[in-house]
Amino acid sequence: MSAIKSCPECGAVFVSARSIADHRRFFGLLRAAYMHWPESHPFKPDNEESLRAWALVESGHHDVDFIAYPEECQETPAIKTLFRLAVEATHAACYRKRGYAAIRVSAGGIEILTPKSIDFRLSQKEFGPIREAVEGIIESALGVSANQLLRERAA
Repeated sequence: MSAIKSCPECGAVFVSARSIADHRRFFGLLRAAYMHWPESHPFKPDNEESLRAWALVESGHHDVDFIAYPEECQETPAIKTLFRLAVEATHAACYRKRGYAAIRVSAGGIEILTPKSIDFRLSQKEFGPIREAVEGIIESALGVSANQLLRERAA
């Protein structure tokens, strides 16, 4: 059976197909990784979704929102503390909404990193490197190959 190259309803031509099997394998790997996640790892996922979100940020597939320090922060420690609390509240909201968010502090301000979507708007060509990066992160954390982890889960 060949892949569908156009929509059977409207006839729109698909630019690039995404492998459903690869997509399912990716989420199967996340499920298996979550079930075997080491307690000693610094990141403690709440569920598969938070593991997915964390791995996407770690792999570099994320958005960055930069919040510059106001000029007043340089002069008044109390304002800098209030600014930091506001950023931490923003971070917490992003974490709840996206499953995970990271904060990076620099001299000029604070960056909030949130995972980008991996929905089917990404082509297989775009998804492949993201999947490979996430697999590498999981393999490093668990000390086993992705294929071995999936084989053990299937058994």
